[in-house]
Amino acid sequence: MRGRWVALVLAVLVVAGTACTIPLGTPGTTDSIQFVSTSTLNGWRYDFYEDTAYPCSVSGYQTFVIGTKNGSSATATRPLWVFMHGGGAGYFDVNGNPIPSANQKTEEGNAGLRSTLDNGGLLAKVRDDPAGFRTLAVSYCSHDVYAGANTPDPHNPNTTPDGKPRPTTGLISVKAAIQYVQAHYPTSKTFLHGGSAGSAGTLGVAWSMQLQGIPPAGIVADASLVNVEASAAAFAAGICTDNNDPARLSAIAARVHPDLANVDNEPDKLVASGRLTVPIMHIWNHGDDNTCGSLPVTCPLHDGTTATLGITDCIHEPMRRAIAAQGATSKSVNLPVCVDNDATPDCSLHVVTTRVGLTNTDPSTPADYLTAIINWVDQRLND
Repeated sequence: MRGRWVALVLAVLVVAGTACTIPLGTPGTTDSIQFVSTSTLNGWRYDFYEDTAYPCSVSGYQTFVIGTKNGSSATATRPLWVFMHGGGAGYFDVNGNPIPSANQKTEEGNAGLRSTLDNGGLLAKVRDDPAGFRTLAVSYCSHDVYAGANTPDPHNPNTTPDGKPRPTTGLISVKAAIQYVQAHYPTSKTFLHGGSAGSAGTLGVAWSMQLQGIPPAGIVADASLVNVEASAAAFAAGICTDNNDPARLSAIAARVHPDLANVDNEPDKLVASGRLTVPIMHIWNHGDDNTCGSLPVTCPLHDGTTATLGITDCIHEPMRRAIAAQGATSKSVNLPVCVDNDATPDCSLHVVTTRVGLTNTDPSTPADYLTAIINWVDQRLND
């Protein structure tokens, strides 16, 4: 249910009416980043930081964890892998209550962030890659699809200790964390990897970094992205009507940077128009339960036509077409999969890059999809 919020909440980003005070390409500030603690796990050192420039929605501040392999050089130039975890999306109602709860709106600790970097799925291949990646896990305590950049947060009654409002900071704090690592460790190339809300977030953060002049070398986007038209078609067809509350969706949309709320800036449109040039590994599971599975819908396409597709495939179809249109020389890749962790072959698993030992049964793409992804990453390192 939580992941389903991502696919459907993103459908109304276009209606966001709150202006942001800073351009989307504004750099993050690193002046208020403070070292908190160090821990070790499975041969890696993890340094935990708090950034008091960027508050969470209810309490505390955005945090991040930097992972370095034990015995590795802090002065050698190495690539950076940034992981952005999921967690749905939320808002505050007119009475100031956190909806659906205060989860993902309070400061995140070291152990939870560290666990995302110690994951046995794609991150295991990243940790073992001969390129010698450093890793970075960022927090998600604005619950804003990583789309807030000091953006005013309607009806949020919470304040910082000095009495100031708590804006949404999901996007700008990620950029600050990346900039901090790049300033303290020689970094060759940076990759963004996200699942669910983090998947949608990677595309917005990448565009913002590109506008800033520090584009990442690649994006691994697993499961979710913005497609307003597909979500509207699903609503009209009675699919996922439990999430079709215009007041709720508008409340979430009001918390994001207006450039990311603009329907003309949906990620596939950025790619198709050449405004987002960062290479993308575009991953989706055909029957993903958290994007409403494979229920058929009349899918509106951006050339004015329609096609009958499963709703998850419909959500991803415009991006699939935008990447396919770039031709054989494109550095971006579509990776549709059918991955399950049970005996039901319905391709329903949500977020497949954090899983271990599973096989893709979509014959159009590699069965060992995690190896296919890391091979693509290695190609981007050599670009």
